[in-house]
Amino acid sequence: MRSLSGRLALAVAGAVAVALLLLTGLSTWREVERYAAAKREALRMTAQILAASAAEATARGDEAAAQATLRAIAHGPALVYAAVERADGEILAEQGIGLRLSDDIDLDQGHVSPLDLMSTRTLRVAVPIEENARAIGRVVLVSDNRDLAARIAEVGLTAALAGLLALALGLAVSMGLQRSVTRPLAALARTMDAVRLRHDYAQRAQGGSGEVGALAATFNDLLQAINERDRAIARYGAGLEEEVRSRTRDLIEAKQAADSANAAKSTFLATMSHEIRTPMNGMLVMAELLAAADLPPRQQRYARVIARSGQSLLAIINDILDFAKVEAGRLEVERIPVSPREVADTVVTLFAERARAAGLDLAAQIDPDVPGRLLGDPVRLGQVLGNFVSNALKFTASGHVLVRMAMEAGTAGPVLRLAVTDTGIGIPQDRLAEIFTAFTQAEQSTSRRFGGTGLGLSIAERLIAAMGGQVGVESRVGEGSTFWARLPVEGAEATDAPRIHRTAAPATVRLGALGHATRTALAGDLQAAGFRLAEDGDGHRLLDADEIRALGRRPEGHGRIVALVPVGDSAGAALLRAGHADALLRRPVAQSEWRPLLAALAEGTPFSADPVAPDSEAAPALPSFPGMRVLVADDSAVNREVATEALARLGLRDVTTVEDGQAAVDAVAAHAFDLVLMDGSMPVLDGFAAAAAIRAAEAREGRARVPIVALTAHVVGDGADAWRAAGMDGMLAKPFTLAQLAAVLATYGEARDAAQTAVTPEVSQERSAAGSRQAPQAALPDAASPADPLLDEQTLLNLAELGDGDFLARIFELYAAQAPKALADLEVALAAGDAPVAARAAHSLKSMSANIGAAQLRSVAGAIEGAARDGTLSGPSRDAAGLGLLLERTLRALEQRIGAPATEAGRRTGT
Repeated sequence: MRSLSGRLALAVAGAVAVALLLLTGLSTWREVERYAAAKREALRMTAQILAASAAEATARGDEAAAQATLRAIAHGPALVYAAVERADGEILAEQGIGLRLSDDIDLDQGHVSPLDLMSTRTLRVAVPIEENARAIGRVVLVSDNRDLAARIAEVGLTAALAGLLALALGLAVSMGLQRSVTRPLAALARTMDAVRLRHDYAQRAQGGSGEVGALAATFNDLLQAINERDRAIARYGAGLEEEVRSRTRDLIEAKQAADSANAAKSTFLATMSHEIRTPMNGMLVMAELLAAADLPPRQQRYARVIARSGQSLLAIINDILDFAKVEAGRLEVERIPVSPREVADTVVTLFAERARAAGLDLAAQIDPDVPGRLLGDPVRLGQVLGNFVSNALKFTASGHVLVRMAMEAGTAGPVLRLAVTDTGIGIPQDRLAEIFTAFTQAEQSTSRRFGGTGLGLSIAERLIAAMGGQVGVESRVGEGSTFWARLPVEGAEATDAPRIHRTAAPATVRLGALGHATRTALAGDLQAAGFRLAEDGDGHRLLDADEIRALGRRPEGHGRIVALVPVGDSAGAALLRAGHADALLRRPVAQSEWRPLLAALAEGTPFSADPVAPDSEAAPALPSFPGMRVLVADDSAVNREVATEALARLGLRDVTTVEDGQAAVDAVAAHAFDLVLMDGSMPVLDGFAAAAAIRAAEAREGRARVPIVALTAHVVGDGADAWRAAGMDGMLAKPFTLAQLAAVLATYGEARDAAQTAVTPEVSQERSAAGSRQAPQAALPDAASPADPLLDEQTLLNLAELGDGDFLARIFELYAAQAPKALADLEVALAAGDAPVAARAAHSLKSMSANIGAAQLRSVAGAIEGAARDGTLSGPSRDAAGLGLLLERTLRALEQRIGAPATEAGRRTGT
């Protein structure tokens, strides 16, 4: 790399050379221009003299005189040619070279370029010959420019001498700059390299003058600062090791605290899982047993909705308790066949009572092109739709909530659009973008007015995203909101929509005073089936039950009448008995009930005998295990009762129960069991320790290995895997279903064919009892006959089959506490002549009396209920006077029959 001094010298030489070249070029250019001007003037002057001398000869055409004039005047050394021409261009006389060059430069053409002058050898001028101001010819002179090269050389020599002088001066200046600038800079650079290579910050740069001296002083100050920093670092390094030890101790303590908090969290989750699952075990199993019982289709549907909803709740709780999965972002969704209509039915049924209590019209509209089944997660889909409906009901004071399912075309294929529209308070436009953010509501006052944390919509968004869809909202303040979700559809199975038959006249349907949501849902299905909606005239009619009651008779017309009644309202049966309606439809409308009715209207076929169509899916038959002997170990009486009842439903009659782990160890040692269902958390000895003790005893005494299954609510934490370490054979999580319990029994026992067990004596007896309990509902007597027994022994036997004496005692205590209150309410309503209240109170008393086997009290209360609903209270009101004594007799009889104390019940009835 060239040094600074060399570069400086090269720069000066280059500058001088460039200046010399420019100066030489400019001087040459100017010299050529001056030469051209002088040459032009000289030639023109000579030509003018020749023109004046040759004028007379030219006028006479005297060639000899013209030739003599040329020889006398045009004899300059630079002239190479001279001619006298007539006006017509004919040469009169000429002298010089005989050949005219075609590349002569004509100096008469104004400005001549110096480049042209230097590129040619001859110059030409022409001057007119005049006589009496009239041109009679012209004189042409041609000269060479041999002297031009000498003049250019002279200019170049002068420029070269000036350039050499300038170069000498520049180099002298460069040498001076090197002494004052470059040498101090080079010394500073060498000092910097030494500091960089040897890290010797004690060195100092030599000072100079001016800016270079200031630079050296600044560099020296920098070295001084580095020295001070090094000394500070050395001082700090002396105490750094102690600081590191101190920080390490703090870090270890923080880690231990975090580990303790994490362990506490895991313990909390495990405890919460156990505490939540324990009561849910009883609820879900009993709901499943109720759904499998011989009930009317409507009550069976309610029980199945409870069971499905409980299973959905359990699935949601499982994911909430599995906190590690949520934190890691590994939310999983199922892909199994799911019915969108069943999901909609479950949601509207779950929120039916809430909507009724708020005075809101809730309905679901399912477009005909929605598939009958598609691949998805039914629990998650129901959770999202339930969140939307719950949110709509919360923020809607009046009007309706409409659930809509429709198909749309997406970029990647068909899309299912779920939408919930309400007529609530609406959402401001500036808050729509953050409405799906966790713990966020439309405004701060919302949580105070309506409650909630704002978490439901955020969960819905994450679930839909996990299913490959998207969510959104459209809203206007004061007009309502529409929350929607779009999901890709895969594995779609089409469903046949009802279509009107040609013979199914009439084809017109009239809708009564129904809510907007219900009317929209029904109208869409009716029009899709081919019906025409009309406001008057003959045709089928879908009317609210209150409309028909207000009319007091069957509406006139040739079509069939369908009365809409709220879910849970049994008063609509009177309309059927009176012939005022042909069928009942529960509100909110469920697709499983509405579509069979719509099909009957469209095809002209009779309605089902029961006003509510049964579920399309029949409950599967349960296997039976009559030969198995099972030990149930659980410290909760409710859990033992539930397990015993569930095992009994599966055909087991030899079931032993114990309350703690030590008792389970003793029972296994004393008796042979085919299976042990062992709870994990029990007093004296927990289930895992008991299982370990049983395995140790088997190994010690050489006994056969008894299968042990952990029947526990521990599904997270250490307890979730403790059954393996304890030597158990499997785990059945609470709450369990009958199918899950049957699968466990099938692993260790032999099941009897389901068809053979469907008509066992026990089940037949239960069905007979169920029929006897339903009979009074079909035809209530006017009053209790003296011949009627006070108690229904068959009902009491059925109760005894469901539980032990404690179970019956608890039922009796509940009846003794609630029956007097229902009787008091009935007496107040009868005294005031309030028929609706009297009907409800009588129904409550009748229902609880029927469930406990109080036959006479049930009959009298049923008669009062029927009379109150028909509007005739005079006769039964007299019978009510003796209800107090009848209740007292019933309680005393139940006390003797069940063996429960009636003292508290006696105080409530005044006895």
